[in-house]
Amino acid sequence: MTPRPTTPRIGFGIALLSTCLITIELALTRLFSVTIWYHFAFLAISVALFGIGAAALTVHLIQHRLTPDRTNSILARASIALALVTIISNWVLLNFTPHMATGAQFDFFSRVTLNLLITFIAAAAPFFAGGFAISLAMTRHSRAIHSLYSWDLFGAGLGCLLVIPALNLAGAPVTLVLVSSLAALAAAVFSSGNGGSRIWTWASTSLAAAIVAFAVMSPGLGFFDVRTAKGLDMDRLEIEFNRWNSFSLVSVLPGSGFKGWGMSPKFKGDLPERKTLIIDMNAMTPLVKFDGDLNQASHMLHDLSSFVHHVHPWKARGHVCVIGAGGGRDVLAALVAGAAHVTGVEINPLIVDDVMLGQYRDYTGKLYERPDVTIIADDGRGVVRRSTEKFDIIHLSMVDTSAATAAGAYSLTENSLHTVEAFADYLEHLEPNGLLSVSSVTMPGLAGGAELSALAWKSLKNAGADPSTNVAVISTPWIGRPGCILHNVIVKPRPLTGREISSIRENTRRLGFQVAYLPGQRTRPGTWIGPILSAKSKSDLAALINGWNLDVTPATDDRPFFFYQNRLSDLGAMLASGMPAYLFGNGLFILAKVALIALAMVGLFLLIPVIAARKSFERGRGRAMWDLGYVACLGVGFMCVEIALIQKFTLYLGRPTYTLVVVLFVLLMGSGLGSRLFGRLSQSGSIRNKLVIAIGTLLATLFALWIFGLGDLLLLSTSGWPASGRIALTVAVLAPIGLLLGMPYPAGLCAVAQRAETRIPWLWGINSATSVLGSVMAVLISMHAGISSTLLAGTLLYCVALLVSIKVTGEENSR
Repeated sequence: MTPRPTTPRIGFGIALLSTCLITIELALTRLFSVTIWYHFAFLAISVALFGIGAAALTVHLIQHRLTPDRTNSILARASIALALVTIISNWVLLNFTPHMATGAQFDFFSRVTLNLLITFIAAAAPFFAGGFAISLAMTRHSRAIHSLYSWDLFGAGLGCLLVIPALNLAGAPVTLVLVSSLAALAAAVFSSGNGGSRIWTWASTSLAAAIVAFAVMSPGLGFFDVRTAKGLDMDRLEIEFNRWNSFSLVSVLPGSGFKGWGMSPKFKGDLPERKTLIIDMNAMTPLVKFDGDLNQASHMLHDLSSFVHHVHPWKARGHVCVIGAGGGRDVLAALVAGAAHVTGVEINPLIVDDVMLGQYRDYTGKLYERPDVTIIADDGRGVVRRSTEKFDIIHLSMVDTSAATAAGAYSLTENSLHTVEAFADYLEHLEPNGLLSVSSVTMPGLAGGAELSALAWKSLKNAGADPSTNVAVISTPWIGRPGCILHNVIVKPRPLTGREISSIRENTRRLGFQVAYLPGQRTRPGTWIGPILSAKSKSDLAALINGWNLDVTPATDDRPFFFYQNRLSDLGAMLASGMPAYLFGNGLFILAKVALIALAMVGLFLLIPVIAARKSFERGRGRAMWDLGYVACLGVGFMCVEIALIQKFTLYLGRPTYTLVVVLFVLLMGSGLGSRLFGRLSQSGSIRNKLVIAIGTLLATLFALWIFGLGDLLLLSTSGWPASGRIALTVAVLAPIGLLLGMPYPAGLCAVAQRAETRIPWLWGINSATSVLGSVMAVLISMHAGISSTLLAGTLLYCVALLVSIKVTGEENSR
C-alpha cells in the first residue's frame, strides 16, 4: 500500500479527536463516581482503551476494503459518528444506571450485570468511533507516524487542561455534550482537504455550532440530568442545591434524619433544624441551622466523633485544626467545646465558596466568617505539613479518602490522610500535651478501627514512643447500621496521664460509649485493637495481622490505600463472588472483574487477527511476534509508569484533581515533543536503533533514581515550597521523562511501517489492549506492593522492550 502524503491538516484533525476522547474519558470518571460507585470510576479507563483497541482491530481486519482515495471521507464520517454517539451514549449512561447500591447479586444473570453491560458498551462506543478514525489515519500515513503520534499526544494534553474548567463550569454530563463539538470540527478539518466535500465541511461546522448551542440550553431542558445515583431516584428527592465541579457533585437536601455518626444513646435532648449536604450522592454531612448561640449546638458534644473535647475538661482547648471541615459540623463542635480558635481545612472549594459562604451562609450563621474561625480550601495533609503553628487538637472525623476525584482510577483516589507518614506529620504539629483524634467505621470487609490503631502504633513506634500508653480507642454503633461500629482513636505524643485516663473512662460511661482500648484496662477477647496496641515489636504486629482475614497493615505514603484491606490471595475468590454487602474495603471485587475483562481483551486482540487475517502477517519483513512483544511491553510499562508518577506527585502537590492535570499534561506534551523530535533525528534504521537503545537506557536510569529514593528525597525536601514552586519543580522533573517516553512507541511503529505496513492498526490495538491490562496491573501492584514497586515493574518492562527493540527497529529488518 502506497502511503498517502501527510499534511498538518491530518495532524490537527487527530489532535481534535484526541482532545475530545481524553476529555470524555476524564468526564466519565466523574459521572461514574456519582451514578454508580467510586470504585467504578476505574471502568472509564478500561472502556476507553477497549473502544480504541476494538476500533484498531476493526481497521486491521477491513483495511483492504477501505480504498485510499476515500480516506478523508471516511475520517470525516467517523468523526461525525463520534460526535453523535457521544451525545447518545451520555443519555444512555444517565438513564440505564446499574443500581450497585441496592444489594442486588452481582452475577452473570442479574439485572445489575445487564445494566453494567449496557453501561460498558455505551461508554466504549465513543472511543470506538474516535479510535477508528485515529487508527485509520495512522495506517494511511504510517510513514509519518511519529508526527501524527505527536499531534495525538498534544491533543490529549490540551484535553487535560480543558477538563477541569469544563467540569467546574458545566458538570460532567454537559461537558460530554460540549466536547462532542470538537469531533464535529475534526470532521470539518478532514473533509476540507484534497478529495473532501465542501458540503461535508459546512455541515460538520454547522453541527459543531449546533452542539455548542444545545449544550448551553441542555441544563434548562433536563435532557442530561442525573436520573439515578447509587440506586437513588433523583427525581423523587427535593434537591435545593445541585452543582458540579471537578471534585464532585455537591447536593443539599431539605431536612435530615441524621443525628450523628455515633450519637450517645443517653442523649434525650432536641436537635436543631438541619439540612443534608451530600457529596456524589454518597458521603454526607449535616448543615446545622445556627444563629450564633453556641448553647443551641451543645448536642454536638454527645457524638463520639467529638469525644476528644471531653478528654481535657479542666483546660482551655486553645487552637483546634479540623481536617475535612465540610459543612462545618466539627468546626461548630470545637467552638461549643470552648476552642479559642479553629482552623478548618476543606479540599473542595465548592463546599466552602458556594455552600458555606454562598447560598447557605445565613442558614449556618456565617460560621465560616467568624473571627475565631479560619477556613482554608486546600489539602488537609499539606496544610498541616507546611504549617508553622502547633495545635492543641487535630481532628479528622469520618474523612472519606476513598472519594474519587477526576483522576478516576480507584488507586488514584486516596489522598494520603491516613498513612504512617501523615500521622507523623500530625503528631509533629501538636503541642506537647496535644491530641490527635481520628474516627472511622468498622463494617463487614473493612476494619477501620483496627487499621487506625495500627497506624497509631507504627507512627508512635517510629517516634520512639510506647503505643500501649499513648492511645485510647472508644466505640459505639454507627448510625444504626447492623454490624457497623464507629471507632474514635485518640493519640497523644506523650503517655496519657492518670487524670486523662480517668476522664476518658468517666465520660465514656456518662455518654454510654464503650472502651475498645485504654492503657491499663483489659480489653475484650477476640478483638483486634487491643492486641495491635499491645504488640511489642514490628514482627509481633506483622504476625498478628498476617493471621487475620483482612489486611490492616498500616498504610504508608508508598501504599496509601487505607480503605483497601483485601489480600492478593483473595483474587480468585473475588472473580466468582457475588456483590459484597458493602463496597468499602472491597476494591479487589471490582479489580478482579476488570482484570478478567482485560485478559479477555488481550486474548481477543491476539487471536482474532491471527485467525482471520493470517495473510496480512505474512506480508513484509520481520517476525510479527517481536513487534507484538515490543508494543505490549510499552503498553503495560507506560501505564505502570504513568500511574506510579501520578500517585507520587499527588501527595506533593496536594490536590489530586490538579495533580492529574499537571502530571498528565506534562507527560503527554513531553511525549508529543519527544515523538516529533525522534522523527527528525532518526533518518535510517541504524540511527533509529541506536536512539532507541540510548532512550531506553536513559529512562531506566531516571526510573532507578526514583526507585532508590532520590526522587522522594527531592519531593520531601521541597514540600514546604509554595504551590507555584512545587508545580514548577514538577514540570522540570517530569518534562524530560515525558520527552523520553514519547520516543520508543513511534520508533517501533515507524520501523514496522517500512517493512510490514499492514500490521500498524493491529499493533495500535495491541497497545490499547495491553494498556488496559497495564492499568489493572499497576493498581494491583500499587495496592499490594507499593507505588515504588509499580514504578519498578514499569522500568523492567521498558528494559525488556529495549532488548526486543533490537529485533524490531534493527536495520536488517528495515531493508
